[in-house]
Amino acid sequence: MHKVGIKKMISKFDIKLEKIIFIFHEWIQKDIIPEHLTIDVTDYKHIPDGPGIMLITHEGNISIDFENNQVGLLYMRKQPLCKTQLENIIKIKSILNFLVNELENHKDLKGKLKFKENYKIILNDRLYFPNNDSSKEILISIIEKVFQGMKLSIINSSLNSRLTIDIQE
Repeated sequence: MHKVGIKKMISKFDIKLEKIIFIFHEWIQKDIIPEHLTIDVTDYKHIPDGPGIMLITHEGNISIDFENNQVGLLYMRKQPLCKTQLENIIKIKSILNFLVNELENHKDLKGKLKFKENYKIILNDRLYFPNNDSSKEILISIIEKVFQGMKLSIINSSLNSRLTIDIQE
């Protein structure tokens, strides 16, 4: 299970989205994301409920995501990472939290961007993890270990949708 995304929700977003384009380009120039080959920045803000601004890397995509009118920073892994599903989720969360820290502490964003302790996990692999009871049980058992003490709830119940779990304090 490596095609997993974790989104950390944003509570304060007092910036123009275009500013993220410049910050993502700065990340490419300074090569700040460990173990990632950064490729390009794309602007999808014209798409309602879309990824907003996306930083494309070989290993995963990073975006200021607006799906379901809920703004957050999403890291969607594309390449294999660890040997176990638990290790994958832990590592993906670690990468996301690194990116959150970089944004919150960026000199141009101080005080203008604030993250909540709420997350969403999105399984982007319908072949190996379809939206069914078996996949839900596996994912819940893993997430409970990574996000201890947090409230978990399944968002998408449609068999055709990606399995998504909401994680709140």
